[in-house]
Amino acid sequence: MERGQTVKAKKYEINLPFDENIDFYRIIFENSNEAFAVLKDDKFIIFNKAFKKLFNLDEGHSFYNKSIFDLLNSSNQNNFNEILSSLKNNHITEINNLKCKRNDGYELELKLNLLPIQIDTIKYLIISFHNLTEKKKLLEQVNKLSRIVNQSSSIIIITDLEGKIEYTNPKFTEVTGYFFEEVHNRKLDSLIFGLITDEECNNLWKQLLSGKDWRGELKNRKKNGEYYWESATISPIKNDEGIITHFLAIKEDITEKKEMEFELKRALDSSEEANRLKSTLLSNMSHELRTPLTGIIGFASLLRDELTNIEHIDIVDKILKSGKRLLITLNSILNLSEIESGTFPINITEFSIPSYTKYFLTNYDKTAAEKSLSFSIEVLDEDICAVGDENLYKQILLHIVDNAIKFTQKGSVKVVVTSSYDSSNQLKAIVKIIDTGIGIAKQDQSKIFREFRQLSEGIRRNFEGSGLGLAVAKKMAKLMNGDITVESELGKGSTFSIILPGIKSTSENKNRKSSKIKIPTQNKTREIKGNNKLYVLSIEDNLLNAELVSLFLKDICEVDSAFNYEQAIEKIKNKKYEAILVDINLGNGPSGIDFAKEIKKYNEYKNTPLIAITGYALLRDEKKLLNEGFDYYLAKPYDKEDLIDIILSIISKK
Repeated sequence: MERGQTVKAKKYEINLPFDENIDFYRIIFENSNEAFAVLKDDKFIIFNKAFKKLFNLDEGHSFYNKSIFDLLNSSNQNNFNEILSSLKNNHITEINNLKCKRNDGYELELKLNLLPIQIDTIKYLIISFHNLTEKKKLLEQVNKLSRIVNQSSSIIIITDLEGKIEYTNPKFTEVTGYFFEEVHNRKLDSLIFGLITDEECNNLWKQLLSGKDWRGELKNRKKNGEYYWESATISPIKNDEGIITHFLAIKEDITEKKEMEFELKRALDSSEEANRLKSTLLSNMSHELRTPLTGIIGFASLLRDELTNIEHIDIVDKILKSGKRLLITLNSILNLSEIESGTFPINITEFSIPSYTKYFLTNYDKTAAEKSLSFSIEVLDEDICAVGDENLYKQILLHIVDNAIKFTQKGSVKVVVTSSYDSSNQLKAIVKIIDTGIGIAKQDQSKIFREFRQLSEGIRRNFEGSGLGLAVAKKMAKLMNGDITVESELGKGSTFSIILPGIKSTSENKNRKSSKIKIPTQNKTREIKGNNKLYVLSIEDNLLNAELVSLFLKDICEVDSAFNYEQAIEKIKNKKYEAILVDINLGNGPSGIDFAKEIKKYNEYKNTPLIAITGYALLRDEKKLLNEGFDYYLAKPYDKEDLIDIILSIISKK
């Protein structure tokens, strides 16, 4: 016999009553769930339905008068023949693990019970066939599942309906330190500590008993008292009738993950605090630098208007130039910080590139003429509009044009407004700034868009500046889904291209006026006479800046000054002002924002224009202050013309 094949024999008494009950026995034989066959010699003469099913015989196929050896694998035939020769009448012989072939070629592993009988002189062999194949497969599956459970990296627990533990796998012991014997018949609830309340525990079991899974995170305690975190899924196990018999808990040790989450949360909190402090620092730095710059630039500009001595004018111009250089550096640093912190606000609109470019570059021909350069603007597409932020475009354009004039010693600076379609057939608005300046070597062209990088660096650098302008400009362009490119040849000049998403103008966007930038259609008069002068209150805690406001507006306004919140409230109670200029930082006590909220409580001041004049000049500050009830926003330091334009706008609405 083959290895693993066994043979057993036992005495079996049989009497076949071939009488009037033969039909009864035939019915039992034919409808038995056990496969039976009767052989004469080695040939099949009778077999039942279960036999046909076992060997996959259809109605038209029969084993009648075929040899049993046709069923056996060749390796079994000789051994089986030996068994047949050794059979004893009326003794059952059991053969295990016998390999047979089904009708379709599929191999079966069977257990056979062989009963030889003799009636008169004729010998018969009754065989019952038991399929071991499915049982072995099922056993293999059970063994496989058992190995999976035992070797699983997850904690697996099975409880009865009361939650008493009936099984735990080795991972449970590894994680918790409890052996199965220590927790057997203990309730699962007794191993849950910390972050689950009695109410939550009751809801858990209520959900499970309703037939639903429960998922969550639990803080449990090990045998040694240490706490650990686990992610748990607890499911009801149902029998064939759908009745819950047990509960299955599958848990993952997520202690490291939770610690990482806590660490990330702490890091995020620290980062948010650092960002908050950074924002506060930037705002304070902006305020503290802009406030004295307002006095320096403002009084210098007033002084220049009064001077007649050329040497004195030249000195004041140098003061103004130095102040504005410092302001440009300050703006670049603050803008870069805002962009990198992700707090840089943008307001996307559609605006006419030709109109805005011409307006922003007003008087640049005079600036260029001071260096004996020619300056021109050429518009090749009058109908092209940009989809972007007008204020950002202004900063980008002015910086690149300033650079072009700065780095061009002779020749010209030309601005060309045009449009084209990119490789994806998307329309682009393009502004080219073409100069005949020093140019940039090919290997250096990537440097100029990096922070704090210049073509000449260190103590031998040839040009002043922080090296931030182009880096900030490119980042601004990227915020508007645009770009800045450069084409240049050393010693022959450069062409910088500002590229923004474009759209052709319609009657709607052609006539639209920006809420931020007003393009004048005619010259404004600066002379306001008689009763047309506004009564204006200026609230400013810095005495020099308060005096500057009065000097800027002396020809068109009657200006009163208040130096803190309390003085301002007292003045508006005693006099009606037609416009109020408010510094935001008023030193100790309530701020300018507090004043804006308070004044709206007075019926006579509900519609009075409020102008925020502040050193808090980050772009997000403008949006915040306009949302706080201010009608206008002016960042320090500001030009006299900017303040007068706002006052004239208010007068025009009277």
